[in-house]
Amino acid sequence: DGFKPLPVPPALNPDYLKYISSYGIGGVGHRVFRRTATLGAIQKEEAAPLVFAKKGAPSPVATRAAEDKDVPGEVEGFGGLGSKGGGKEGVSMEMAAPPRREENETAGVDTSARIELRKDFSETAFFIPHLLLESDNTASIEFQVPDSVTSYNLFVHAITKDLMGGVLNREVKAIKELMVRPYLPRFLREGDEATIKVVVNNASDRELSGELRFEIFDPQSEKSLLSEFGILKDDTIKAFNIKAKGSTNLTFAIKTPPRIDIVNFRVTARTKEFTDGELRTLPILPGRMHLIQSKSVVLKDKSKKTIRFEDLAKKVDPTLINDQMIVTIDAQLFLTVLQALPYLVNYPYESTEQILNKFLSAGIVSSIYRDHPAISKMAETFSRERDTRFEKWDKPDPNRRMLLEETPWLNIAKGGVEAKEDLINILNPEIANLEREIAISQLRKAQTSIGGFPWFPGGPPSPYITLYILYGFSKAMEFRVDVPKDMIYKAWQYLHQHYITEVWPFAKSHDCCWEFITFLNYVLSNYPDSSYYGGIFTDEERQEMLEFSFRHWKRHSPYLKGYLALTLERMKRHSDAVLVFSSVMDSARYSEEEGTHWAPEDRGWLWYNDSIETHAFAIRTLLEVMPGEKKLDGLVQWILMNKKLNHWKSTKATAEVIYSLVKYMEANKTLGIKEEAKVTIGKDEYRFVFEPDKYTGKNNQIVIPSEKIDPDTTSNIVIEKPTKGFMFASATWHFSTEKLPDAERGDLFNISRTYYRREPTPKGYVLKPLSDGTKLSIGDQIEVHISIRSKHPAEYVHLKDPRPAGCEPESTVSKHKWDLGIYWYEEVRDSAQNFFFESLPQGEYTFRYRLRANMAGTFKVAPATIQSIYAPEFNAYSKGNIITIEDTK
Repeated sequence: DGFKPLPVPPALNPDYLKYISSYGIGGVGHRVFRRTATLGAIQKEEAAPLVFAKKGAPSPVATRAAEDKDVPGEVEGFGGLGSKGGGKEGVSMEMAAPPRREENETAGVDTSARIELRKDFSETAFFIPHLLLESDNTASIEFQVPDSVTSYNLFVHAITKDLMGGVLNREVKAIKELMVRPYLPRFLREGDEATIKVVVNNASDRELSGELRFEIFDPQSEKSLLSEFGILKDDTIKAFNIKAKGSTNLTFAIKTPPRIDIVNFRVTARTKEFTDGELRTLPILPGRMHLIQSKSVVLKDKSKKTIRFEDLAKKVDPTLINDQMIVTIDAQLFLTVLQALPYLVNYPYESTEQILNKFLSAGIVSSIYRDHPAISKMAETFSRERDTRFEKWDKPDPNRRMLLEETPWLNIAKGGVEAKEDLINILNPEIANLEREIAISQLRKAQTSIGGFPWFPGGPPSPYITLYILYGFSKAMEFRVDVPKDMIYKAWQYLHQHYITEVWPFAKSHDCCWEFITFLNYVLSNYPDSSYYGGIFTDEERQEMLEFSFRHWKRHSPYLKGYLALTLERMKRHSDAVLVFSSVMDSARYSEEEGTHWAPEDRGWLWYNDSIETHAFAIRTLLEVMPGEKKLDGLVQWILMNKKLNHWKSTKATAEVIYSLVKYMEANKTLGIKEEAKVTIGKDEYRFVFEPDKYTGKNNQIVIPSEKIDPDTTSNIVIEKPTKGFMFASATWHFSTEKLPDAERGDLFNISRTYYRREPTPKGYVLKPLSDGTKLSIGDQIEVHISIRSKHPAEYVHLKDPRPAGCEPESTVSKHKWDLGIYWYEEVRDSAQNFFFESLPQGEYTFRYRLRANMAGTFKVAPATIQSIYAPEFNAYSKGNIITIEDTK
């Protein structure tokens, strides 16, 4: 009782959408199409493509009407194609016929008739996403049909208020009896020689004879440019005779003049009955190439270096024009690192690992601020100057070739997109102290009653997360940060139980797992005495662990060898510690310009190749185990160069680097000293003084304009440094030339480009290199190989490869790609291929893409160039090339 019966569901009857075409396009004719559509089914009774009969108008107006009085209810969308009426109610294309003129009696061609030029070649004819029907269920649509003589896909979708709908797909053709089509490239460069092909098509049922006229003119003044392109006026008019439904090809050879401009190509054809024409706009790109050569040096303590540009001193290129010379001095490198310290970010949900890293970052910098008031004062100054998470690098730089707005990195160059209220300004000493206290309070709440730490607060304890937390606390103690002793003791109790019941029995029986045991013993050694773990791990257990690890030391990774060396040193086995870590340093490479780094492989994504955190760890290990190692200075140099080329984003890693640099600079007495430099260019001297209480060391530039560049004196730049510490100097020469470079040029970067013809064989495709003078044929497939080598990891690197005017890219889709262990965005533009590398590890990499030869001629290709957008003074370029393509007849 009291329950009402369930309502009966309504009957779901689909809407009935019926489309009936009108008479033939352009006037009364026989009915060509009838289609009936219901929900889920389309029944075709008779089909033929719609036709736009283009009889001369370049931009006709098409009108569609839809009518169906049998459709119940209101329908939203397109009502259909055409109507029951004829003539103007159908899809029509109209144009005014030209007035009758006196015809050419000899050729039978009316040469005085006005020819309408087709110039709108849009791929989308029209798009109307939302259209309401009138009360009589009809809708009329007017749209401008582009000038392309081609076929279009017509898509109509109708939908009712109760979500019933119908879909119609049709093909619409635009045709002309006489059609002329010039095949032009996307662009031409000054000095290019090209053969322009023009196709004349006869779509009528009878033979057509007439003449074709080829013109090049200035779009502003309409002045003829034929003579500048090397074409005689008599060669611009050619007769043709085409059979019914046939076509013919006519060619015109041109040579691009030395002018940077937009030019118009106009091609017209006329017969006795028909006319057609196309107007195309084409950009002329400069044949003069703007190139950059850069060289850099590193100065340590009292030193003197000379940068020399041999190509500038030779004076063998008469077309060379100097643009400018820019000398950049970077000093106070420690303050550069401090200024780059990323702010912490408040996240709504944080794991215990994230909380620990926040504690470590805040604790390390707080310790530095406490022990070094001058650094604290400088950090506070930096904090007032920055309100973004990361350091900004969006200031204009005369060395930068590409605008930041053209790259994918505009937001990151402005310091990131995080909201200001979510940032923790760790450069402020008071905020750093407060954040450290908040983080330790969160970790205390996350620790379980048995001493273990979960991955996320509230979860079950994990021995691996617990060991990582203890490792973090031990690092904090290494950086002289106060840590809670009671939390550490409880965590060691939990971890010891896991060790004696699971880890050690399994390791002994299988002679394995020395990595975990080495790391565990290293973490124990980080604590100053056994009171932190209350004797839970006995001395006998630790000695047993050490012997087990040392027995397998040759199988340790370089990072683990550092852990083992420090443990050996702290357990009074100095000679063994030196033995272990010497094996790591023996594999390190050192060069005067790059510093110390590990590169046993060609590509540098291993930890010991490009990690600032692990290089900082290596510095601390050497300071403790082998303080007299000669390669120690090289490690510091590598880290400082890494900051020069990279935008550091890890607060914890940056904090560890800052601490390691402080320890190194304290040992070498270079912390807080005055720095000086002198630059000599010819008879001019420039002096720089950098006071310790003011940061002025970044991007100090000397710009020498073109009129003051003397090849005899400017080609030699001398930099002197009379004070202690590290300093970077670079010189960047900007110039332009019409002569293609015959050799690659680079310093930190190197780039080379090779073209291959891709030929099919019974066993598959083979690549044949294109040597100088090799001729291609239209239709040949070309594979471009670009090899780049970076001596140092770098971020935000742009590579640009110009394309020959006579070639088209096989893929026109710009997208992200992943290969060779790196990630980049590849952008296809009309005249070049762009590669954007957010991170480029040290090593050598080869990138490939393919082209098709589509136009005969001889085309000049400027060198491929590479530049660090973050540090624009680092550049390189490849050789230039000449590509010759022959016509296939």
